[in-house]
Amino acid sequence: MTEDDDTIDVEAVPSEQAVKETHEREAGKSVLPFARVQKIIKADKDLPMVARDAAFLISMATEEFIKRLAQASQKVAEREKRSTVQQRDVASVTRRADEFFFLDEIISGPQPTTAKRKPRALQEEQSVLEEPTLLDRFMKKTEVVTDEDGLMYAQTP
Repeated sequence: MTEDDDTIDVEAVPSEQAVKETHEREAGKSVLPFARVQKIIKADKDLPMVARDAAFLISMATEEFIKRLAQASQKVAEREKRSTVQQRDVASVTRRADEFFFLDEIISGPQPTTAKRKPRALQEEQSVLEEPTLLDRFMKKTEVVTDEDGLMYAQTP
């Protein structure tokens, strides 16, 4: 984080050599389970087939992304003299680092409130009426339909 503005310098996060490795990875393998990564990729109906090498690269990129987000969040926690990373640390990183700004609406931190808290019933009612988040705009609404043969499939309304 620089003194002049309220941004986090992600490059200032400790390098891979400086961070103590807690989980060693074999060469050519990802820490993430390959079958799970393939299953997540296959859930996207827009991708008919994905090569094994592409799935491996997606797994490695995801691993690197998680590591960078965790390291930046840990740096925020250390700056506040805590050893445990909390949700507010991750939210702070998403608001301040350009690299993670796309997560701002998904991982929103506690918003400062000046008014009194509303009863839980009113809060739930209000949350239903709120605008959709950035993630909601990209997600297709689907409905599970069962045909005469008993097969289930997703259908967009």
